[in-house]
Amino acid sequence: MVPVNMASVVGRRRALRNYTQPRTTRSKPTISYAEPDTDEDEDFAEEADDDKLANSPNHSRRGRNLQAQSPRLHQHKRRHGHSSSINSSKDAPALKKRRQTDKSPRKIPTKRFEDIIQTSSTVPPWHNLPYQILIDIFRYATYPLYDDRTFQSLPSARWLLKIARLCKAFAEPAFTILYQTPPLVPMDKAHMLVDLLRTDPTMLAFKYRQKVQSLRIDVGQVAAYSLQGRGQLDLFSLVKDLPRLVDLEFYHQMDMSPYRELEAPIKWSYPDALFEALEFVDPDADATRGDKTSVCKLRSWRWSSRLAGKQHSIESLLEVHLKPSFSSLRKIAFVNFQIPEIKKGAEDPPKHEEMLAHSLSVLSNLEHLIFESSTLVNSTLLPLLPTSLRNLELINCWEVTSEDLTSFLLTHGSQLRCITLNHNISLSLSFLPSLGSACPKLKVLRVNLTYYNVHSFYSDSKPEYDKLLLPDQIPVWPSTLQTIELIQLRHWDTEAAEMFFQSILDSASSLLDLRYLTIQAILNIAWRDRASFRDKWIGSLDRVFKRVSAPPKPIVSLQPPPLSPKIQVMLKNAHSFDEQYTNPGLVPKASLPTTENASVALSLPVRSSLVNKQLVGASSSRRSARTTTRQAQTGKYAESPDDSSDDEAELHTQQETSDRERKRQNRMARELATLQMTAGRDGADTPPESSSTGEDSDDIPLVQKMKSQGKAKEFIQGMCEIVKVRIDNLRPTENVVTEADFLDEEAPGDGDWNGDDDADDGYAW
Repeated sequence: MVPVNMASVVGRRRALRNYTQPRTTRSKPTISYAEPDTDEDEDFAEEADDDKLANSPNHSRRGRNLQAQSPRLHQHKRRHGHSSSINSSKDAPALKKRRQTDKSPRKIPTKRFEDIIQTSSTVPPWHNLPYQILIDIFRYATYPLYDDRTFQSLPSARWLLKIARLCKAFAEPAFTILYQTPPLVPMDKAHMLVDLLRTDPTMLAFKYRQKVQSLRIDVGQVAAYSLQGRGQLDLFSLVKDLPRLVDLEFYHQMDMSPYRELEAPIKWSYPDALFEALEFVDPDADATRGDKTSVCKLRSWRWSSRLAGKQHSIESLLEVHLKPSFSSLRKIAFVNFQIPEIKKGAEDPPKHEEMLAHSLSVLSNLEHLIFESSTLVNSTLLPLLPTSLRNLELINCWEVTSEDLTSFLLTHGSQLRCITLNHNISLSLSFLPSLGSACPKLKVLRVNLTYYNVHSFYSDSKPEYDKLLLPDQIPVWPSTLQTIELIQLRHWDTEAAEMFFQSILDSASSLLDLRYLTIQAILNIAWRDRASFRDKWIGSLDRVFKRVSAPPKPIVSLQPPPLSPKIQVMLKNAHSFDEQYTNPGLVPKASLPTTENASVALSLPVRSSLVNKQLVGASSSRRSARTTTRQAQTGKYAESPDDSSDDEAELHTQQETSDRERKRQNRMARELATLQMTAGRDGADTPPESSSTGEDSDDIPLVQKMKSQGKAKEFIQGMCEIVKVRIDNLRPTENVVTEADFLDEEAPGDGDWNGDDDADDGYAW
């Protein structure tokens, strides 16, 4: 008998018992309706990870690097059947831990972009730019610093801090932009700002007191509660030493949409110390140190009835507006001012509309007026408002009707530049026929017909008007309009909708200043009719108003970066081939792409697109020439007599190619001339060069073809940067849910089971 090694047998049995069948990677791909990432980013990530795999000597370490640097790529490969067998069982827990903790976004190696974007060798002297130029640059790059709704800081504020530490010349301009409207949420930032303003200005590097110009304070997050170890925010110390403070506004989340907590009490009101701080002047103030030497003269203020309380009721507003700090107001807002309820047997109280209008009459510089969630805005108050208003905002005002607004615009709309009408449940669009004559200087018109439920447990947000617009109420648009934004247009008939869109097309010749057109309409008709309606009007509005001209040539002082050697070789080959196959008498030599004029004429923002167009044009001409030559040699298209030679056939083919090229260029020139003539005024009856004979039907310009088919001549405005028109039958809701709100895959962090269980003597749950 052959001796049996019991140890080896036991070892093999234990190995078979612990052996785990490897998990198959062939699974049905997950259906995704989300928009994928940019193809270029995926390609760069895959190429970079493949390079790391190819150059790494250790397979196990290579797998960890791959998953750590590109978790999305790892999941993509695993989903489509690319299994990674390079990890051993002892490395699996480490991978799982890394997948759970590393949630940073995918980093793409920068060396991949260096092959495509060539930076310029000239480094501009950024630190030598004037102070005001840097101010404009930083303001443009970082606006806004915080969210208008939640008042939470945005990444732009942190970016400003990094820029301030980057260069000494950048420090003061960056701090100036940061402190003009400082973010105060969370509340510790507000307390730190108070400490900074209390500090002696001579001990600081910059004059921070002079930099603060606007304070927007969320009461619920900043002023109403105490900070541990600091107490409540000291508004007196925050305001009293600000010599350039012009905007002071207090907000509360209960006053904002969806406006269902307008009756809930707020245990905070404007303190008396706040009004004292606005008029505080230190007797020992020195203007050279940045001290405040006069009272604050506000330009913007916001009244909330619950924040004002009984101490600053509507009867006392006149007294407050007469103070020096309020007499120069240009913008004022009234939030949640309601008509008081009259009890049975009580005397009629004084008219609150008259008291409110009287308090506004003393503000001689008032230009911007806002009413939000107020029933005081009605047919009684509107005629009493000032006639010098330039900006009017009516938001969630239930009593405003189209008849009252029409009467107001006819008497008070001659100076209006901007009208905003949002969430007014009783307001229709029947005021549009008188808009053109009532507001001849209007530039911005915004209307949002999204309504909010007063009660959260049932729907009560239906419009209070019969029809949004009737077919005979043709809108008249002011010729000075620059922005038209109409959201959630509904509760109307198809005839009225067609009349509405046709009025915009008919006014194209007078709306020469229009740059932004946004319309969202809802039509409750059959889906086939709605599809036809959508195709007709969206295409017409895009064709008439959308900007189609090429952007102007950018004027920059920086030298353009040099072209990559690969692009230079392609341009050189295209130039040499075009010289061989293009008639020199038709195409000037200067118009051909060369490496010299391309590097001089192209600038950084438009370099890639222009080079691609040149390369595509050159390659298409080469392909057409090669194809025509090859077809002529094989006798596929060109038929020649038996006694003709191949040279004559090739010459005949080249002549036909030249004729076609000449016709194409002439046709493009005529189309360009026609577009230039119709882009700013009515096109001529006869397009340029349209009387030439001997041309085929393809040479006739598109405008002439439309006229020959019996279509009416239309004006092409072609100056709108944004033309966004949406026509559907979606039910209007407060919160619109899109496909971006749904997860395409489970959240990262819970890895797959690797077959090993940790020994645990406790319970499973």
